[in-house]
Amino acid sequence: MNEPVPEISVVLPAHNEAGNIAPMAAMLAGLLQPFGRYEIVFVDDGSSDGTLSAIHAAADANPAIRYVSFTRNFGHQEALRAGLRHARGDAVIVMDADFEHPPELIPDLVAAWREGAKVVATRREDGEADLPAMKSLTSRLYYRLLDAIGDVRIEPGSSDYMLLDRSVVDVINELGDQDVFLRGTVRWFGYPTTTVTFSRGARTYGESKYTLRRMVDLAVTGIAAHSVRPLRLAIWLALAFAAFGFLLLIYSVVSYLLVPQTVTGWTSIISTIALLGAAQLLVLGIIGEYVGRILREARGRPTYIVGETEADRRTSREVIGFRRPAE
Repeated sequence: MNEPVPEISVVLPAHNEAGNIAPMAAMLAGLLQPFGRYEIVFVDDGSSDGTLSAIHAAADANPAIRYVSFTRNFGHQEALRAGLRHARGDAVIVMDADFEHPPELIPDLVAAWREGAKVVATRREDGEADLPAMKSLTSRLYYRLLDAIGDVRIEPGSSDYMLLDRSVVDVINELGDQDVFLRGTVRWFGYPTTTVTFSRGARTYGESKYTLRRMVDLAVTGIAAHSVRPLRLAIWLALAFAAFGFLLLIYSVVSYLLVPQTVTGWTSIISTIALLGAAQLLVLGIIGEYVGRILREARGRPTYIVGETEADRRTSREVIGFRRPAE
């Protein structure tokens, strides 16, 4: 391809966001126009509500819009990776397509990049009234836990809304890991990073796709991808419960010798079984999580499968256009 390389690329994963595609594309086009060459890359993550058709219409209206469409829903992080591999810009901005990541912040991200930052991260401002109290609390606790046991420092309120220099994008694209926690991975690289704060925008269409299950999966991925300390914690837990079991054994012996009215063995047996059983299940669960991820790495399956891109559709339309009419 002899097309000039855009300076700015914007990557937007979209899952059932049909109503947000057109207004987002229009707003981004207006914001990016002053920067010169740009491209907008939508990633359809197996939507079922007409999102791909909306992307087709947007791409027909604006040649700067490109897209990747998955064969099914593979997940947000996989959509981000596909978009990064498809983007060609000197700087790549990743953001959600639902307006909760405010597009108006883009000029600030680009300005910080031009000042020398290789990674321009974003962080939600504290005290947002529209953020559910439980989600805010669990988010803070999670980041404190990750900070305590992980190998990266991620500020509470951090998001996947960020600008990445081409050199950072190239390194991400070379990673062979099955599971990537983007906001942690880019910090692990160690590139010069600056942070811009923002207030969460208002969603104009649909509902959030981040259910409790998806948030837990993302949290587990973040911990497993950046720390092996839970495995060591499992060892310490096993030792702690073993010590507690030994104390229960002493208690049982003392009770048998000094308190004749005690029903022999019932309390100590039930307590020991309950505590040690819980400890064993916890340890096995932690080990099983890591073993499962090792299995995925060993299989080497693709993290996503692309069903269609704008190049495929363009080629198909060209073939149809040159078809000879029936005589």
